[in-house]
Amino acid sequence: MRTPVRAAAAVSLVLLTAACGGGQQAGGRSEGPAAEAAPGASAAPATPSAPARKVLTLPELEEAIVGQGDLPGYAVGERKGPGIGSPSVTVDKEACKPLADALYSIPHHLAFATAETTMTEMPKAGGATAPGNAATDLSLSSYEADGAREALAAVRTSASACRDGFTFTVIDETTKVRSVAPLPVAVGDEALAWTITLDWSSGPHLTNVVLFRVGGTVAVASTTSGAPGGIATPPKALLDAQAAKLS
Repeated sequence: MRTPVRAAAAVSLVLLTAACGGGQQAGGRSEGPAAEAAPGASAAPATPSAPARKVLTLPELEEAIVGQGDLPGYAVGERKGPGIGSPSVTVDKEACKPLADALYSIPHHLAFATAETTMTEMPKAGGATAPGNAATDLSLSSYEADGAREALAAVRTSASACRDGFTFTVIDETTKVRSVAPLPVAVGDEALAWTITLDWSSGPHLTNVVLFRVGGTVAVASTTSGAPGGIATPPKALLDAQAAKLS
């Protein structure tokens, strides 16, 4: 199973699908039909209102997420092992749970539907993926009402509270986060990003996580590398490509 704390052969973070969905998707929330006026009641006059924001369904998210051929220099990476859900990620400080979930591209519990992929950077010379190349686990989640803003706010608060580090456990593997440092990222309607310094047996190892919102859809991109020292820089080309597909 891939985690951000395994050796170079386990490059990519675990992709997962939180229990979410909508309409015909199991476990999802769906909006019921509009209430009808009681017999004999006077209809209230119509009042102007802002148009309802479209909530993307699972098929629409799967169509919108970046894939093979969308971005030169990247390929859809191999998924290894079963996905994990939020209950499988535990922390020593409860305030750090939203950030720990984001490290595994786990969406906020308010998500209506979620799609995932792994995009792996190809070697500059071409050919098969080389060990240590940066891999990004990417999820797209749609939200109703202000859920997208709330999802970003929850991770923002968590990162601020846990900037001096915390410990998290996935299955039976425990990892110490030494520090959480904010990164400047401009993408979508709203964006948050951090460099995460992990305590690996080989020394400090850098990874990064980016969350950005386009309307009511939130992308979570978690990037790691098996190369010595890891990778601190988010994949700008990949983020821009994903934002363009959502616009």
